[in-house]
Amino acid sequence: MNFFKKLFGREVSHVDWEIVKHAENVYPESSITILLLTLPNGLKGTGWVNMAYRKYEFKEFCPYHVRISVDFHDQVAEENPDLDMGEIEDFFSDELQKICICHMISRQVSEVGMEIDCYVEADESVEQILRKLSLDENRLVSFTYKIDFDPKWKKVRYLFNV
Repeated sequence: MNFFKKLFGREVSHVDWEIVKHAENVYPESSITILLLTLPNGLKGTGWVNMAYRKYEFKEFCPYHVRISVDFHDQVAEENPDLDMGEIEDFFSDELQKICICHMISRQVSEVGMEIDCYVEADESVEQILRKLSLDENRLVSFTYKIDFDPKWKKVRYLFNV
């Protein structure tokens, strides 16, 4: 019996990411859990987390955590009063998936708008597209973002324990 199988209870195999990222299983079947939140200001809100990523086997290939913070209290938001969170989420997901694999992990309401957590395989191209979108005069929403190297997805681990 293989040493790793004895030690970890399963065999360690080499994965060819170039093959996996073009296969059906690069995105697991969604398993959405709705979150009921109490914000720091005492207001109630909602969110969701995709629990299918709790044990996602290819985390190491999408090691960059992206947190997008959308502002609903500025002029851009006031000019788009009918815009909903689903449309905003789809916008970011669609834009990022044009350039790389992007896993949408969660969406949560915040005191000023919403927070989106995702993991991507590339940081520089994501940085470029997010910067371009944030500076666009005709942008859908105003937002900030932060990209961190997090190959074990520790930044969202707490979400999988709700």
